[in-house]
Amino acid sequence: MMVRRDANGDIVWILDDDGDMDPDDPRPDRDSDCYVADYGGDGTVDRLLDYIDNDGDGKADEMGIRYFRESELKFNWLSFDIDGDGHMWNVGRYEYKRPFYLSDAYGDAMIFMNKYNPADRSWVPISECPFAFFDDDGDGYSERVVRYSAVPMAFLDNMSNPDYANSYKVFYGPFHDEMREMGALNIRYGHDVDGMSGPEHPLHYEMGFNLIGKQRYDFDGMEHFNELRRAPKTVITVPFEAALAHADTYPADATGFSFVEHEDASISIGDPENEPDSDRRWEGVFWIWSRRLMHNTGGPTQTWNIRREYRPTFSDRREVYYSPVDKRLHLKGATEGWIRIGKINSQEPLGECRMFDTDEDGYFDRWEYYARDSARPYRVARVPEADNIDFGDDWEAIGKFYREEVLPEAIRLNEQFLEAVAAFTEHAAAMPANLKAALEDAQSPTERRYVLDLMREHAWRHLEARLLEDGQAFFASQPTGQTSFTSEALESERVWKRQTRLSRIADFYARGEIAAAAEMLRSLREEMFAAPQP
Repeated sequence: MMVRRDANGDIVWILDDDGDMDPDDPRPDRDSDCYVADYGGDGTVDRLLDYIDNDGDGKADEMGIRYFRESELKFNWLSFDIDGDGHMWNVGRYEYKRPFYLSDAYGDAMIFMNKYNPADRSWVPISECPFAFFDDDGDGYSERVVRYSAVPMAFLDNMSNPDYANSYKVFYGPFHDEMREMGALNIRYGHDVDGMSGPEHPLHYEMGFNLIGKQRYDFDGMEHFNELRRAPKTVITVPFEAALAHADTYPADATGFSFVEHEDASISIGDPENEPDSDRRWEGVFWIWSRRLMHNTGGPTQTWNIRREYRPTFSDRREVYYSPVDKRLHLKGATEGWIRIGKINSQEPLGECRMFDTDEDGYFDRWEYYARDSARPYRVARVPEADNIDFGDDWEAIGKFYREEVLPEAIRLNEQFLEAVAAFTEHAAAMPANLKAALEDAQSPTERRYVLDLMREHAWRHLEARLLEDGQAFFASQPTGQTSFTSEALESERVWKRQTRLSRIADFYARGEIAAAAEMLRSLREEMFAAPQP
């Protein structure tokens, strides 16, 4: 053991657990040593940072950071090095040092928190227990992430602190009797669907489930005893190898589904130092404290350009389907959804889309489109009995279909439709500068597709309005009581055909039959400029 006072005035005891410290040149290491820190040297313990090398290879396999208040042990941040890369918590001054991007959220990894029970001298699960990261393709970067919220079962009877699992006031506070019976009452489950998670785009999650239930924190294998750990030697967490299966089958009373379509330029929630062009969170995809409130969801949350869907009924399987109407993946059983659109390369809001399952068959059949600051939709699409494709929870099939079919086809159809609209040179609206800039700056095929969707909607909305207004103006100008054939009568037939054709195009467009709508637009363009027939 050695004692030293560092530059902060902290007194630190360093316990050489593996006996490899040279007495003539005492230098601590980070494989089996323990650091006990007294901040400011005031005589009270503040932190205990412990490294454990289970196999003696000179590389730590576990970490624990115990937090004290006035020398009373309160809680413990722990980590298991699952993939053996020797990387766990990033520390500074003998405690976790933000940002977590410098800690291990990559590959196969796990962190978790335990609360100290002083009466029993034991650990109980609390807060993020665990946060587990899964490298499905073995490239050293995570494709799935699971986060359990451990809170007392009594929380369900009194939600005065709706984000209990993220409250440091609770962690530093006293141990209450209600903490003897803990529950896993929220699970957040994130996925990398577009397959971009890797060295160039770490932590690239698009799709997330937020699960609310009543499950007690009682799992096979959750007690982890280690003789090398300082007492209490048994810590509690869901085993890494079981966490995904539990997330896939968790009995959820309600489910929130989130899909990141584009980043939100109004906030900065990512890692600007290392990933300046990306605003992704290491934790996966959050739910939001708005509209449908779901406890212990955490934060920070993204408001704009992230699709939210809500299922209020029980499920013990995460099920996803594809809708050909909007060409997107959706949560099976969701009764409602929304996405706020805007804040893309500027602070300008654009509008909102809302989705509903009106016939309660588990699939969306109504889409409402709103302009910004509008209380009524400018367009409603009602498409019952669409040819939806069920994928259930076959994550490999979902990812493959999304990457290889959904995105390329949606991008192709958008470009095809925009080309058809552009042919109406005297009627087509100018494209907003922020959308053009966003298309150039798109960080992924998902973002490119989303921006093209918005450009297509903008182009069609304005073209349809212009052509309908022109036709209405023509009919309003026609004389009443006309009794003879004139060239104006012939023109009225041409205009009427155009108006009825527009209604048919709008119907195909609403049903998601974009290719057919684009072809009809091309035909309409040719007819509008054809010479009139006598």
